Amino acid sequence: KSYPTKWLRRDVIAGVTVASVAVPQAMAYAQLAGVPIAMGLYAALVGMIVFAFFSTTRFVNVGPDAAMAALAGATVIPLAGGDIERAAALVVILSIFIGIICIIAVYSRLGFIAEFLSRPILLGYMAGLALAVIASQAPKIFGLPAPLQTNFFGSLNYILTNIANFNWEVIAFSSSILALGILLPMRFKRLPVALIILVGSTLISMAIGFIYNGIPVLGNVPTGLPFPHLPAIKPLDLQNLVVPALAISVIGYANTIAIARSFAARKNDEVSANQEFIGLGASNIASGLFGGIPVSASASRSAVNFDSNAKTQVSQIFGAATIAMSLLFLAPFLKYLPVSALAIIIILAAAKLFDYKELKSIWKAWHSEAILAIITVLGVTFLGIFQGLLLAVLLAIINLVRRTAFPQDAILEIASNGSFRDRSRPPKTQPIEGLLIYRFDAPLFFGNASYFRERVLNLINDNDSNVKWFLWDAETITSIDSTAAKMLEGLIADLKARNVTLAVARMKGTVRTTISHTSRLAGYLYRSPHFTSLGEAVEAYHDKYPLTTKNQPSPVKKSISKK
Repeated sequence: KSYPTKWLRRDVIAGVTVASVAVPQAMAYAQLAGVPIAMGLYAALVGMIVFAFFSTTRFVNVGPDAAMAALAGATVIPLAGGDIERAAALVVILSIFIGIICIIAVYSRLGFIAEFLSRPILLGYMAGLALAVIASQAPKIFGLPAPLQTNFFGSLNYILTNIANFNWEVIAFSSSILALGILLPMRFKRLPVALIILVGSTLISMAIGFIYNGIPVLGNVPTGLPFPHLPAIKPLDLQNLVVPALAISVIGYANTIAIARSFAARKNDEVSANQEFIGLGASNIASGLFGGIPVSASASRSAVNFDSNAKTQVSQIFGAATIAMSLLFLAPFLKYLPVSALAIIIILAAAKLFDYKELKSIWKAWHSEAILAIITVLGVTFLGIFQGLLLAVLLAIINLVRRTAFPQDAILEIASNGSFRDRSRPPKTQPIEGLLIYRFDAPLFFGNASYFRERVLNLINDNDSNVKWFLWDAETITSIDSTAAKMLEGLIADLKARNVTLAVARMKGTVRTTISHTSRLAGYLYRSPHFTSLGEAVEAYHDKYPLTTKNQPSPVKKSISKK
């Protein structure tokens, strides 16, 4: 497509604005990953360019991200054993592995795996990750070296056992910068706080001479642009990186597609999940080849891009060009940047991972899902980042199984307007004597077949054997497997032994087709009355068992069931 020149101004402004946020964040996240800060800038530069060519959304910015950096650090810091060059080599290979896994997942149609991380569990994981990240960076605020521990309590223990080694000059400086970082956004929401901290603390460091006064600074930062290369690492290291790469790719994709959909929805844009996954994979491969850390979509930088009214992905190219200029001309000044200032930038960014408002709203509407989120937070906090991720995935699977094994169901009765409603919800309904109408809101399969049978028999037993017809509203049954079919055979026999007629209403054609191929069940079930609507079924019941009182409710024609 042609590029209208009138869009150029907006894309340039958006790109430069995003870069002003990306530069300090990229440096901070590289430090979080346990590698030289230049690797964060390389990742931001390459990630922007590559993703711009693959993405279907104009607003998403891909580059270093707090969650990805924390996961990368949790992977390579223990393996590197304090050797920063080894950590850098491991991160490069990790980035490439993540990219390859993303590409394979797209062509193997495995992207659905990321959907297992429900929003509450993902929120809980991010909140736990925020606590772990803040704890891992806190020692630097006290003038302590970075701990090898990456979990919350390991970092906390490290601080408490090193109180005697606190650097009070660093604490005084860090407290001032942290207060500035908290208070400025309250008054000036659009200010690039991270950039202000980066520039301001560097100028203070140069003026006072932190480098000569025992206050830790970054030291020499490489000048120039990155070039493709592959580090030499041991085969055992490759094995150690595969499983973490799988886990990180799931988090990266879930995060990227959620951000892409969120911003696209605001402008009614279309998003291709597969294309975003390919873009994420290509960006990580390129980041690794050019010596960068793993990348993902950044919510904060994407928001800046959106607010800057970017017109196309070309804004990312201008952002990358700005980062390239920083690498070429600003590196000599960055050696004066205080380590504690970068730690504060990370802490402020990590705090935004804790979405208290959304967790609170989930608690109000879905207690059980909020509890899963809380358990995930505790898992990351007590067990560690990767163990917490494994717990999050297991919880997601358990939650899915629980929902399908014990789905919602309803006993339907007639409301005053003649419609069928769940009797446990308003408005008030009236039962039909001798008729029990039941709806089961899930496909019937081996996981819930026994529960279905148990519910039906218990409902009939609770009605003191007064039930003449059991009317199964099968509209919500989208499929049935062999275990459920066998269960239905036994249930029909149980109902017959109780002198209860099984009637079926609104069964889907696909389910009828499946049943028709099971000769025994088909023989049992097709002897039961079948109806295309609940109203028709109730009228047939009234014809067979005439009303004995004037107050007996009757349905309206073509009525529908509602909760």
